Amino acid sequence: MSRPGSGSGEAYDVAVIGAGACGCEAAARLGRLGYEVLLVTTSLDTVFAAPVERVLAQAPDDTLMAELLPTLRVAADGTVGAWELHATAKYLLEAEPAVHLLQSNVDALNVRNGAVRGIETWEGVPRAARAVALCVGPFLRARLRVGASEENAGRPGEMAYDALADHLAELGLPLTTVDASGEDAGHPAWSVRFERLVDAARAGTRVHAIVGLYAAGICAEGPMSYADASRAGARLAHEVASDLGPAGTA
Repeated sequence: MSRPGSGSGEAYDVAVIGAGACGCEAAARLGRLGYEVLLVTTSLDTVFAAPVERVLAQAPDDTLMAELLPTLRVAADGTVGAWELHATAKYLLEAEPAVHLLQSNVDALNVRNGAVRGIETWEGVPRAARAVALCVGPFLRARLRVGASEENAGRPGEMAYDALADHLAELGLPLTTVDASGEDAGHPAWSVRFERLVDAARAGTRVHAIVGLYAAGICAEGPMSYADASRAGARLAHEVASDLGPAGTA
């Protein structure tokens, strides 16, 4: 297998779709194990993004967020700034030699003979990967409502994965609709409707119907905390590594 940066035919061990707490956790763990990881996000400005301006400074031990917290300014109320958390996480991931960040929108999976082979982005450029992890949070066919306004987004300014949701349905993966809501101090309340995989579609993070496809975090289990999303990313990394075998083997 050729390695990223080697020219035409570049391939990755794992493509992680979505750079929230779950996707970043999985990507960092897999990269540190020696796997070549492509971490794809619709915007590099939303890596490890939070839906609120202040995030509680608590995290499970041995997680990426726990690693980040000592470097952040914790306020008297025990929170850290969401933008500072994002910037620090992005800097750390960019410094990981085996993690490759890509700003793009994934529209489809490349599946042949019942096994995933990589991803396809809206630009029409395929990226080959031995495994693909769905960590897209509340963005599968998401509709965000703030007051009387509705947009195709999972959070303000962050567009939904409509094409990817359509493609997953075409592949026969069952989805269910979820409603969530919230508010942040000084901002109007919001609600979002999105889709996630049904529980029966997976065992742990492994998706039954397609070999090499995984799903974790909100798009697999529904709304959850940053801490739970980190745990989900850790489980995903463990199962992907177990299935792929030692890094450097194909």
